[in-house]
Amino acid sequence: MMFSAPPLEGFVVIVQHETDVARRLEAALSHAGATVFIASRAWETVELRKKYDAQLVVFDSHDADGEANEPVVVDARLMANVGAIRYSAEVEGLPELMSFGTWIDIVRPTADVVAAAVEWRRVLGA
Repeated sequence: MMFSAPPLEGFVVIVQHETDVARRLEAALSHAGATVFIASRAWETVELRKKYDAQLVVFDSHDADGEANEPVVVDARLMANVGAIRYSAEVEGLPELMSFGTWIDIVRPTADVVAAAVEWRRVLGA
């Protein structure tokens, strides 16, 4: 009997969010086969993305210090084959740059983030 591999097996994801949300995302993405690392600040997210050559970052609109996550978006946008999912409430006045990637309203279940990650994997050919 053959079993198919989980849809995100071998896919490296950096999650940068509030602790409780990050843990839920970690559980959902890990269950789908991804290797997940957690950060709380923009600079940590960028550092981990580079260190582990992650293919995807999942982040809130602001980091733990309340700073807009523009450095995360810049890093993802400038690097080849890096996807971005902003899992946050709709925020007025975010810089245009923050529209890069996929936006999922935080009221949506983490399963929607997993589905978007699978789509990013398909788009990136990873």
